[in-house]
Amino acid sequence: SSCPVCAARETFFFSRKDNYDFSRCRSCDFVYLDPMPDQTTLNALYVQENHEAEPVYDKASSRLRRAWLKLPRFLPFALNKDTLDLGCGGGFITHVLGHVARSSTGIDISQNAIDYAARRFSKPRFLCRDFSDLLDSADRYDFIYSSEVIEHVSDINLYMRVLQLLTREGGHVYITTPDIGHPRVPVSINDWDVFTPPVHVQFFNRASAQRLFANYGFEILRFYPNRKPGLIFAARKVTTN
Repeated sequence: SSCPVCAARETFFFSRKDNYDFSRCRSCDFVYLDPMPDQTTLNALYVQENHEAEPVYDKASSRLRRAWLKLPRFLPFALNKDTLDLGCGGGFITHVLGHVARSSTGIDISQNAIDYAARRFSKPRFLCRDFSDLLDSADRYDFIYSSEVIEHVSDINLYMRVLQLLTREGGHVYITTPDIGHPRVPVSINDWDVFTPPVHVQFFNRASAQRLFANYGFEILRFYPNRKPGLIFAARKVTTN
């Protein structure tokens, strides 16, 4: 199959785990489940994995504390701006951003997670939407935070179209996702604890992330250091004349 990121036909079998096959692109180094499950199937898995959001949220105090610790990094992008947490879960980052932003919105596909967030945090706006719904959205944001989401989506280009649509020109996105190119990834990829199809269906390194985001008009400004095998980066939507 052709690569979903760069459309190259130079793809090859990469690994099999739990009867799921992964392919890898020789051109951009993207690793993806092949064949790919549809988004309805993946959404059902995600909601099942996040059932703990009703009536409590797992490790809520720790998640909120970590959200506050991250806030200084977001200030240059979010202060007095319109912000979105895309894949907000229990709303911890959304809540923290609401203390510095002009507006703070959280979106998730799990109604349980949204219900929990709305009960606990009254200031932000919380919405249960999927990616297809968001293609019709008239909302635009200066800063979008999307953590540990991109590796779960069936159609990576649908996710990027949504990100491109919702981000104002000159706005910023902040992305985290597992890093298959990190030196701490096990030599035997099937031993990596996040190599778990079909929960995680695709994996990036710096090269494939740069290629994908450039396709949609984003310039990656910085990859943040991470001792764990995860990509953390900020990108800007390039202004077009």
